[in-house]
Amino acid sequence: MKRPPEAARVARARILAGAALAVIAVAAGGLWYAHDDALSARLLMAVPDGIQNDPPLHAYAIRRGRAAFAAHCASCHGADLAGDPTRGIPDLADRDWLYGSGRVGEIERTILYGIRSGHPKAWNLAIMPAFATANPNKFYKMEPLTPREVADVALYVYGFSHPGQDAQALARGWAVFHKNGFCFDCHGGDGRGDPAIGAPDLTDGIWLTGNGSLASITDSIAHGLQGICPEWIGRLPAATIRSIAVYLNAVSAGPSHE
Repeated sequence: MKRPPEAARVARARILAGAALAVIAVAAGGLWYAHDDALSARLLMAVPDGIQNDPPLHAYAIRRGRAAFAAHCASCHGADLAGDPTRGIPDLADRDWLYGSGRVGEIERTILYGIRSGHPKAWNLAIMPAFATANPNKFYKMEPLTPREVADVALYVYGFSHPGQDAQALARGWAVFHKNGFCFDCHGGDGRGDPAIGAPDLTDGIWLTGNGSLASITDSIAHGLQGICPEWIGRLPAATIRSIAVYLNAVSAGPSHE
């Protein structure tokens, strides 16, 4: 029997080698997907606030969460998570949480249902009225504030982080804050807010909207704030949502997660 020409033998060997590599690649891919599915299942079965105690699972969630954040959240919050105070989009890396204290379970709930998103389980308890308008709050009747009252209460809030303001104006602002403006109802009598409803601390020098200047505070009081975060339930896999929450918790805790 004639031996095939050298070129034919080489071609056949290459075909066989390529087929073998393809089989190996398919097998390796199957193992990778099986491993990924197993980690995804473990992630969903884990207690959210205990995931950090499982280093391999924690690392997996951070990798997955980082990629998902870049794809779905960075367009608003920024690739560096710093937010945008000109639009009232919060910084997610500064350890200052509007809702809750930054626990994985709390972050996950916000991602799932959103803030004023229209979902029945969304956070929708605190709305900053537009006090310079005829109807400051569209959900229930409130009387507007006069221009002087807006100016006085803005100076009072500004005075939390900038002491030494005009005493008489501060006294008038105190009265608006604690009486007819009903500011204390959400922000508390001491102005430190309430993370259970999403009312920000007005004394810590961290501002959701604007730069903390007197003009910026006045604008927020006059025109109100009603930011929206969309709900992601039903739009992203549950494991992806939890991964984003783990990632944000880790970023807020510091650089050690890298």
